[in-house]
Amino acid sequence: MSNNKSCSSKITSTDVAREAGVSQTTVSLILSNSGRSTFSQETRDRVLQAAEKLHYRIPERRKKAPAVNNRTLLVLIPTVMNEYYATLISILEEYAQSLNYHIFVCNCFRKPELEKFYLDTFAGTAACGIIYTFLPGFPELVEEINKTIPTVIIGEKHPDMSICSVELNNITAGSMLADYLLKAGHRKLVFISTPLNRLSLSRSQRLEGIQKRLESEHVTDGLTILSADSLSENDKLEDGMPYEYSIGRMLTAQLIREGTDATALIGVNDMTAIGIMNMLAELGVKVPKDFSVCGFDNIFSSNITTPGLTTVDHHLRLRCESAVDMVVSMLEPDGSGHPFLRKIEYAPQLIIRGSTGPVNSHRVRK
Repeated sequence: MSNNKSCSSKITSTDVAREAGVSQTTVSLILSNSGRSTFSQETRDRVLQAAEKLHYRIPERRKKAPAVNNRTLLVLIPTVMNEYYATLISILEEYAQSLNYHIFVCNCFRKPELEKFYLDTFAGTAACGIIYTFLPGFPELVEEINKTIPTVIIGEKHPDMSICSVELNNITAGSMLADYLLKAGHRKLVFISTPLNRLSLSRSQRLEGIQKRLESEHVTDGLTILSADSLSENDKLEDGMPYEYSIGRMLTAQLIREGTDATALIGVNDMTAIGIMNMLAELGVKVPKDFSVCGFDNIFSSNITTPGLTTVDHHLRLRCESAVDMVVSMLEPDGSGHPFLRKIEYAPQLIIRGSTGPVNSHRVRK
């Protein structure tokens, strides 16, 4: 590949990546190698030859802090508007500091271009480890980064990804919630969700768990699915309310307006479920007399709603601490000889509060 830049133009790592036929992140990782790189020799040679051909030099600012002294973990989150992620950040920071590490939080605002920017900018230069808290939008790039920088996912991941993960079985969580509602006499449920798209596996997995439990009891027509149809997601809508909360309100208003014989409403998470409860209260609909309402995540707010929200707990503190331990164990092997765990999965726990109860016989269609 020829270099078409004029002599006066500054050569960048992007030019090197284009010349070598690799990603910009690969160039950054190889040229700032800390000694842990596992890229193939052929890939390393292509990058080094491209850099030499283009007379590229690493900017001086990247040479000042040797990677070996870096004790910063990059944490990527999809949003700070959901209390779940705010709690997650606090737990990660507290526990990392106890191990003499620090975290650098990157809020991606659910935008793939921001996620890519953070990876290209900080991987290999500002962080010695990475913790993902959502499904990576660039799995191949993350796999590549993981060859040099220990990376762990808290939550969902595609089965074919080799990245270490600390997971919760969302199918089991959905099944557990459906089982509880069935035993309370509910046979007509509505699942209210943000978009069921590629941005999140947990949403579809929770729905799958609910569907499987209903099918096992031969309740074949007992579930209605209401989900936002937007292809893009934002932290907040025009009214300034958190996105997931607003979706709960909007879809609940639609449901009541159109009429339903359902007796239980399930939010895809607690933020959505709290939006459901808020709209029902605004419309004068009683919980749990008219509708039982429940969600997932067990965020702090779910315990102080009126009534308290029935939900599923994810053992968030344990999962966050396990994720940090995973990263640190790859950075600082203790030589104990214990096999390294590539996956940890915690069992969900049902938390029953006042927002759910036995089905109201007057709400059941005869």
